Parts: sequence; structure tokens; C-alpha cells
Amino acid sequence: MTNQGLPSNGPALNSPTGIWGAAITIGFASATVMWMVAWLLHMPGVNVDSSIAVPILMVPLFVITMLWTRGIAPSNRLKAGAIGGFFTGLINLLILGSNIVVQPETTAEMSDQANTLAPNAAMVVIGSLILSIIVGLIASLAAGKNEAVSTVSTTTWRSRFAWITALTYLPLIAVGGAVTSTDSGLAVPDAVTTYGAISVLFPLKLMAEPRIFLEHSHRLFGTLVGITTLVLMIRVLMGESRKLPKILTVALFVAVAAQGYMGIIRVAEQSTFFAIVHGIFAQLVFAVALSTAIIISDKWTNADPSEETIAAAKRGRMIILIMVVTLVVQLCLGAVTRHLNSGHAMMAHMGFAFITMLIVIMGGAMCMRTGKAHPSGKSIRPYGAILHGLVVLQFALGFAVLGMAWEGDDAPALPTSEDLAQAAPIESTAMITTVHHLVGALVLAAAVGALVWVIRLANKPKIR
Repeated sequence: MTNQGLPSNGPALNSPTGIWGAAITIGFASATVMWMVAWLLHMPGVNVDSSIAVPILMVPLFVITMLWTRGIAPSNRLKAGAIGGFFTGLINLLILGSNIVVQPETTAEMSDQANTLAPNAAMVVIGSLILSIIVGLIASLAAGKNEAVSTVSTTTWRSRFAWITALTYLPLIAVGGAVTSTDSGLAVPDAVTTYGAISVLFPLKLMAEPRIFLEHSHRLFGTLVGITTLVLMIRVLMGESRKLPKILTVALFVAVAAQGYMGIIRVAEQSTFFAIVHGIFAQLVFAVALSTAIIISDKWTNADPSEETIAAAKRGRMIILIMVVTLVVQLCLGAVTRHLNSGHAMMAHMGFAFITMLIVIMGGAMCMRTGKAHPSGKSIRPYGAILHGLVVLQFALGFAVLGMAWEGDDAPALPTSEDLAQAAPIESTAMITTVHHLVGALVLAAAVGALVWVIRLANKPKIR
């Protein structure tokens, strides 16, 4: 018995196409982690010196390449490591650009100096690419010469890339939450460029202003998400035989493009409405990205639920669907509360939190029950524990926000780029509201993931 529509393994891993798929996955995975580390190292007040930051940033590339090339035949490891390092360096040029331009003292000087490359720009770019390739080669050598215990298939590399794509949404949502929590949404006057500079060429020196750093880095992470989602779509359209993953990746890319457009309109028109919709839609798109990764995965494709699992999944899918709808309603109430500083919205958001928590606990319990019915349903079981843990944390964070960070109807207007010098300093409580925002996104994504799994487990695979 075989499942209808199972994806073919595509090109063999020892073929050029197969090696490139593995290398691209390694490259994007390494770059994504490096971006997150770089963000932490260059935060205002931290700003680690390059002599220290560069070796730290090479660690994710080395570790990921060393671990993942072990799933490749020894004869192809060096090639995969070198190509993976090249793609890592190529993606990192998007953030390296802030270092290879002339560094003006103030934003007022940007009209004359925007997009002006420093004299050593070419050397820095070439050196960065070479360094990434060398680290990739060394890491693949460190993987050893032993045969792979289990050679990773092309479908698994594609699945890993889908999970990496979903991972890139997390820093975007986290930094986006920080932008809202710190009133940084209007810190950059232009909607597409940054003070006249192409976003990837905005000078690092000017990011010392915290609100500019947050708003600009949010845009950079959006660029990373857009590129990664585009590559995922291309890989799925070229390599998948199933229609559902193709439809989902195309829809995901369109959604990301729409989200970027809404971000532009929000800044260009200083629109609170688009700020609310932009915040809500971001979490929905993340949930779709996670669901896409689940559906592309080998576990989802090869699931063969027993009669016990099917019966349990059918009993649980309605409450899990209600859980997802409830979380979307709570998300909308939270977005209105954050952007309008409305006491009425806060009361509704707080009151509905009790209902939401109860339903999420019930939905998580149904995940666990379905997973326990038979070993064939075990894939959904972790979602129950994840949902329970996250919703309790989110509930506690909500009350922390209410007690420590809520300003109510008296909250000041967002400072624009012209007001940054006189703007109030960022409060430490912004961290709490940002974490509350991020955990909320994780709860919704986990709930949608559980819904995807319960639908899958409620249906017997077709026989072809």
C-alpha cells in the first residue's frame, strides 16, 4: 500500500542538482542564524567590535555545515560545504552593506552621501565571500570521511528548507513587536528606502539610534523572509509532484509580498489602520509558513493513521478548529489594544483571555489524546504540551504587561523621525510587551500546526 501523491525523491543527492539543493539549505540555515546573532551583537549599547563579532558569526556556519554535511556522501561533502558557504556569504551581503558605505555623522547628511560605497567596499565583499567559503570547506572536512549513516534525501533537504523558511519569520515578528513596543514605527520617514538609502546600504553608524535600528532591522529581516520564501516556492514548484505544497508556497509568497506592501503603506501614510492589519497578518502568515513546512515534511507525507487514530482525530478536530478561531479573535483584540491604546479594547482582550486559555487547554488535551490513541498519531502529541506551556506563559505575560507596561488612553503619540532627539527613552518594560507579542505568535502557529495534523490524521491515506 502506498500513499497517493507521494513526492518523488527528485534528483539523486550525488547529482549536481541534489548537491545544490543540500548546499542551498545549509547556506540559508547558516545565514538565518547568523543574522539573528548579528542583530544581538549590533544592538545599540552593545555594538561588539568587528574583530570579535566576525569570529562569533562564523560559528553557526561552521556548526551547521559540519553537522548537516554528515548526511552527504564523503565524495560530495567538500563541494556542498563550499557552495553552502558561498550562499551564506551571498545572503550576508544584505547586512554587510551597512559596513561598506560611507558613514555620515547624522541622518541630515544622508541626502548627499546615501548609497555611496566606501573605497574598500569591493575588497570587503570579496573577502566576506571567500571567508564564508573557507569556513564551509573546513566544516565539511571536520564532518569526517566516514560514510553517512543515513544519506539525507532531496525531499528531506527541501523539507528542512521549508522549516528554515518558517524560522526566518520569528525574528521578523520579534523585531516587529519591538518596533511597536518601543514606538519606533515612524522612526524612518521614507517607506521604501531608509533616509534615502537602499535599505541594504543604510550606514551602520546611524543605527546607533535605537528606534532607527529597530525599524530598519525589521525591514532587513523582511527582505530575508521575502528572499527565503521565494527560493522555497521555486524549489517546491520545480521538485514537488503534489499540488498542495505548490499551492501553499505560491500563496505564502503572495502573502509575504502583500505584507511588505502593507508595511510600506503604513509608513507612507502613517496609517494606524494598516499598522493593525500589518501586525495581525504577520502572525497569520507565520502560521501558514509553519503549516507549509509540516505539509512538506516526510512525516506528514508518510503518515498512515490507524483506525484508532482516525477516530480520535475526528473527535478532536472541531475543538482544535474552534481553538484556532478563538486565537485569531484574541490576536485581533490584542492588535487593536497595542496600536490604539484603547482601554475598552484592553478590557475585551483581557476578558477574552480567560476564554482563550480554557479553549487552548482543551485543544491541547485533544492533541495529546489523539497522539495516545495509537503510535501512528504520535506526531500531533507534542503540540498538546507545546500549546499548554505557551498559553500559560502567555497568560502570565499578559498580566505582567497590564501591571507594568500598560499606559492606557494617555499613551503619547508615536515619535516621527523629526522627533527622535526629543523622544522619551525606551522603557525596559518594552521587553515584556515584545515577548508577549512573540509568544502569542507561537501559540497561534502551534494551534494551526495542530489543526493541520488533526486534519491529516482524520483521513485514511488513499490507495493508488
